[in-house]
Amino acid sequence: MTATTPLTLDPVELRTALNDDPEFSLQARYWNSTVRIGADGRNWLVRIIDGIVTDVDTAATPFDAWDFQLSGTSEHWAQLLAPVPAAFFQDYYAAMLYHGFAIEGDMQQIMAYYPAIRRSLDVIRALANQEVSA
Repeated sequence: MTATTPLTLDPVELRTALNDDPEFSLQARYWNSTVRIGADGRNWLVRIIDGIVTDVDTAATPFDAWDFQLSGTSEHWAQLLAPVPAAFFQDYYAAMLYHGFAIEGDMQQIMAYYPAIRRSLDVIRALANQEVSA
């Protein structure tokens, strides 16, 4: 079974879903960042300028700069993106504390924009499960 990860989603749909989500847009306002999303050694870069996702780069290399990353195995992502996540897979931090998921990089930025980062999980989960977001 191939686990669902953000890296198996259409990058244009991901960008559109994040930009169209009112809660993400509110929490991400003024945010300028490059976020690396990783699974099993494969990485995407999500570029955010003034709270708007401008690009999802599916060809990220180890040499590309990023501000922070969200990364884990395909199994981590499958659990995080399950329609009803198991215990401690409802949030990136819980998955980090209890299951070895990684949140690394600029901790000031992570703390300042964690509501937007947290909301991104809901948006990605809905997209991965083809749900209509609330």
